[in-house]
Amino acid sequence: MTLLDYKYKLSFFKYPRAAFKSTLIVMSLLLFADIVGINWKIFSTNTRYVSGLFIGSENLPIEEFFFLFMLCYFTLNIYQILKRKYLDV
Repeated sequence: MTLLDYKYKLSFFKYPRAAFKSTLIVMSLLLFADIVGINWKIFSTNTRYVSGLFIGSENLPIEEFFFLFMLCYFTLNIYQILKRKYLDV
């Protein structure tokens, strides 16, 4: 993902401030939804498949932050690719 971003200047390598802000905002919203889901007993974690490092709860592993970042980064890059392809920007 980073190599594509670097080569084609999609998000973080073209608009670093905007990409950082948008990623931080969306990650915060998704993390809030995770916390609500954990508190309502909707989400749980099988501890056999995570690193064992948790933040605040045994159902919020540290890998969740990496997953949310990659989800936001991927979506942002796909958006930039589609925008260039169909809007010729």
